[in-house]
Amino acid sequence: MLLEVEKITCDKCGDAIQKAILAQDPTAQVTVNVADQQVRVEGLITQQQAIDALAAAGYPASNAAPHSGEGSDCCGGCS
Repeated sequence: MLLEVEKITCDKCGDAIQKAILAQDPTAQVTVNVADQQVRVEGLITQQQAIDALAAAGYPASNAAPHSGEGSDCCGGCS
């Protein structure tokens, strides 16, 4: 899943975000993109659990737009 997280401003934020997700799912793979304010999470955690964990850590999050973020090869035709 790819999440938009407004309050990411530095690598320390990224560390806190990763810690919040891993507390819910220790097997999750978390990639934080500070510049784009996006977090990619792959694991057993649900999207709502991830959003709730980030909100509790002080980082309100929402689902990112489809086909956005690093690695997307979207042509932009479906939105």
